[in-house]
Amino acid sequence: MKEFFINKFEYDYYSNKMWCENMLQQEDLLNEYVLNSMSHILNVHHIWNSRLIQKKAESEVWDKLPLSYFEKLHLNNYQTTIDYLEHHELTEKVNYHDSEGVLLKKNNCDILYHILNHSNYHREQISLAMRQLGLLVSSSNFILFK
Repeated sequence: MKEFFINKFEYDYYSNKMWCENMLQQEDLLNEYVLNSMSHILNVHHIWNSRLIQKKAESEVWDKLPLSYFEKLHLNNYQTTIDYLEHHELTEKVNYHDSEGVLLKKNNCDILYHILNHSNYHREQISLAMRQLGLLVSSSNFILFK
């Protein structure tokens, strides 16, 4: 199961990296929705990583990040997740507080799956928004990655 998640996070890393590079190339043409959505993907991954490793997150769900910071946070997210996967069993429960302060307990495997699902969902929203702006869109289909 660990190999499954490592492989999927490699895909997630590849896809988000491609999107970050694409956005940098078209920076002057991007709208707030696109930038906020990519910030959201990266922030949420960071927040879930922080919950997994029991550390305080440095950003909030909808914090707007500078485009120049996207790739740095993205790399850190990837490295933190892979390190977590290499050092934890996928049967562990994680206690954390949600955004409203409610204490919850979830299986780490479900949290990891949520991170991946969340990224895919928002990347497709970004894709649609960029197409509507007439911009170059990266293909992040899993099968193309493989």
